[in-house]
Amino acid sequence: MTLYKLSLVPILSALLYANPQCYVEGYPNLVVSANEHEIILKSGEKFPYRTTASKETWNQKIDNADLATQLEQSYDAGGFETPPPYLHSPGRLRYQPFFKSLYGKDKKSIEKNLVTIEWPTLKGNTKLQVSKVDGVDKKLYAIGQEIAKLPKADRIWAEGATTYCYRVIKDTDRLSMHSYGIAIDLAPNTTQYWKDEASSETAKIGYKNTMPLSIVRIFEKHGFIWGGRWYHYDTMHFEYRPELLAPSCKGKI
Repeated sequence: MTLYKLSLVPILSALLYANPQCYVEGYPNLVVSANEHEIILKSGEKFPYRTTASKETWNQKIDNADLATQLEQSYDAGGFETPPPYLHSPGRLRYQPFFKSLYGKDKKSIEKNLVTIEWPTLKGNTKLQVSKVDGVDKKLYAIGQEIAKLPKADRIWAEGATTYCYRVIKDTDRLSMHSYGIAIDLAPNTTQYWKDEASSETAKIGYKNTMPLSIVRIFEKHGFIWGGRWYHYDTMHFEYRPELLAPSCKGKI
């Protein structure tokens, strides 16, 4: 199997964007302090900012991401006229222990934090289960209300919404962000997913998208990132990741 070594571009990107203050700015109610050595949560739990696990290749980064790696790719909350560069998927490099501490360490504890919200559709409201931690439920409710004011041609892309589902990401042993109740998929039958084109993480793929930017910008305003800004595009997918939209990390690629 070919190992794809990372170029200087991601390394330079890490130096520019991996600012630990993004966690304090993104989660002011959950993160007490952050520096180049550790991050401390309001609960008192501490995490190293960097771990020693190997991260030389893309697959190693995916499997061994730490809190610094999680921030090293800048999330560009702009347009989508230019497809993301090769392997630039800001938000897909995730440090699982961090999210487990925020939203629940197992299925039972996660589900204790779930509440039900109403999501507007073209035929009425539907009920969705989402996390109440850090006000994710209130943010998603507000997003739904804003989308409901868009023209029907845009609103149709917010149909078929799905949220909480305790499961691993396809072809991996890593928990999906849907497992924490902080992600939502829209229009799953008519949007695009990179694994429909290729299965390898390092495959060269073309970019596809039909999700309107009007919906994307509403989500980003409330701290959610969009899978359509990834090289490994998942255009139905939105997840709550305010650290990537914090002032100290926000930028353009």
